[in-house]
Amino acid sequence: MARYRVQDDGYSEDFEADDDDAAVAFAEEWLRSGDWDRSQTLFLKAEVIELDDDGEYGETLGHVRVTLLPEEPRCVSGSHVWCSPYDLLGGLRENPGVFGHGGGVRIKEICKHCGLCKLTDTWATNPCDGTEGHEAVEYFPPGERELEWLAQQQDEDTNETPAE
Repeated sequence: MARYRVQDDGYSEDFEADDDDAAVAFAEEWLRSGDWDRSQTLFLKAEVIELDDDGEYGETLGHVRVTLLPEEPRCVSGSHVWCSPYDLLGGLRENPGVFGHGGGVRIKEICKHCGLCKLTDTWATNPCDGTEGHEAVEYFPPGERELEWLAQQQDEDTNETPAE
């Protein structure tokens, strides 16, 4: 068994692995299992270093990269119903909530049941290496305008009379 260190910008951990491939696999899982804010897509990077017998830095194996998609928060109704009302989110009337961004688009949506907001960027930049064209998703709580819209939607749903 060889000794290795995995480290990102703030933390490190020493561990043992059978070989370099096992060390890289450990580092990837180490990144995935971190205590991260999962409200948005995360682009993570860590360095894997082989340690010598004295625990000093030896050969650097390279960097591992992991992309973690956010966990979709729960909805009060059980499942989100995403919509893009033009009057609230803007954009083009034919394509509300959609805005050009580089080689892709940013799509704004709101849940009709709970007001949770979702932003999908189809041309996101990975801050670890500067590459573009990645998909990133971010969830955020409704602001004042979104809460007013949500209350209006709930009032409309309450005032609807069933068809006979």
